[in-house]
Amino acid sequence: MLLRSLIVFLFVTLVCDPGNAAPNDTIRVRPNILLLVAEDMGSRVGAFDDPVAVTPNLDRLARRGTRFVNTYTTAGVCAPSRAALILGMYQTSVGAHHMRTGSFQESSYRTVPPPHIKAFPELLRRAGYYTYVTNKLDYQFSGVGANTGPASIWHNEGDHAHWRGRAEDQPFFGMYQFYETHESRGFPDHPQKTDASGIASPVPPEQVKVPDYYPDTMVVRTAIAQQYNNIQIMDKRVGVILRELQEDGLDKNTIILWTTDHGDGLPRAKRELYDSGIHVPMIISWPDSMRPKYLMPGGMERQLVSFVDLGPTILSWAGVVIPRYMHGKPLADPASGMRRQYIFAAKDRLDEFPNRERAVRNERYKYILNFDAGTPKAQHLAYRDRLDIMQELWRLLDDGSLNAEQSAWFLPRPEEELYDTLNDRDEVHNLAESPAHVEILQEMRQVLAQWRESMDIFGEINEAEMAARFWPMGQQPMTTPPEIFTNSRSELLLQSPTEGASIIYRFNGSGWQLYTRPLKIDRNTLISAKAVRYGWAESPQTHYKYITKK
Repeated sequence: MLLRSLIVFLFVTLVCDPGNAAPNDTIRVRPNILLLVAEDMGSRVGAFDDPVAVTPNLDRLARRGTRFVNTYTTAGVCAPSRAALILGMYQTSVGAHHMRTGSFQESSYRTVPPPHIKAFPELLRRAGYYTYVTNKLDYQFSGVGANTGPASIWHNEGDHAHWRGRAEDQPFFGMYQFYETHESRGFPDHPQKTDASGIASPVPPEQVKVPDYYPDTMVVRTAIAQQYNNIQIMDKRVGVILRELQEDGLDKNTIILWTTDHGDGLPRAKRELYDSGIHVPMIISWPDSMRPKYLMPGGMERQLVSFVDLGPTILSWAGVVIPRYMHGKPLADPASGMRRQYIFAAKDRLDEFPNRERAVRNERYKYILNFDAGTPKAQHLAYRDRLDIMQELWRLLDDGSLNAEQSAWFLPRPEEELYDTLNDRDEVHNLAESPAHVEILQEMRQVLAQWRESMDIFGEINEAEMAARFWPMGQQPMTTPPEIFTNSRSELLLQSPTEGASIIYRFNGSGWQLYTRPLKIDRNTLISAKAVRYGWAESPQTHYKYITKK
């Protein structure tokens, strides 16, 4: 175990920024922080040089902030990507890599990370931040919706969660989800009602650009146009949050990070390791007093960023020590010479279909290793097949109407793929057998092999075996209730016999608080407490009436 830990440390040091310092040494007060996450959306934003996108609020945010144009998720689908984001760790290292744990048909289970690992919002909460999230979790050790995960992470969850629920002058971290851009908003039986959202000029199908991997048909164009129109609605919601922030006088002390949970929610994008599936836009806007010295308003940053870097970056803004177990590192001044060289991504079971791939990318080249060589990437997934565009692709495939670039996704895959993303943005020309690219192929093979040795721990384990390890006999383990006792200073101590369990408590039925240190309370106070280990069931409550002598 010690050897593996050393390997992990050395490898992360080689491929990431090795420093734990905050990216801006001028941040002296604890800022408020908002993390705004759209669903299923690539870089279809005006500020990212998309002439079709209608995104005035994001464009204004970008003019005040910085566009990070080389940001990548660790998976092309939401649950594994969100698990990596919330933990600051690759999903393959904790058993959160399949889509989703709840979709596994052989056994019930949730991911159970090692006991010492905590989500970065819980670390912020321990440091005094008010933490809240809106309508989606989907961490693999939680369910999909609000209030289905460890209660220790957030003060408040759900559609009505807001910074206005915090104590006076308490710094806050809020995470918002924007479902308007989700893949399902393209289903014919669930269209987005753009006309009811006050959008005067929806994007027409004739105006969109069709990627090389799609046939240029009206069905395809309509699907892409619908995506743009859904993005407009999401942009309006972002505008509402920014206005509320300004109205409450909080814009001068709030850092805003906007991004998406993976690439486009369209076929051959979502779920895949091509850039269409893992390359995402990211905007960070700092108040003038907190902006890193090397960044100017409206600027653009080209350093590689992985989703595992976001948690450590946010912790660094808050002045919270970054745990050594996190695989990511804070964003750093590129002039320091400590910029990330590679990003990594993984693809595993997709709903009902097993499909294992691993990928590494540098600033120019993408390498994909297919473990199921000889089978097509495209499969009949019941959820995706509800899209009109997917039905169109299946029909044209059967008709023999797709050209080589458009049909490659449906054909048996090779063991290796290599793409020059500078000259082949849509990744349709595989260079793995090109004599001119032998050296880069060998380099990427070696880098990916090193990453897999230290970070792909659970990727080598059969899912049924992994599920049995997490939930023996398919039964969710129960966290042991916390014990409550007093010390010599008449302070209350809370402790759960379950290793790594987080404990929350409340006095006389008030709001739940995260236990971090001995408690001093008034006489005749009723304290209630419960404990939870990530992936396990929450414990029953323990109650204790604190009575002191007169």
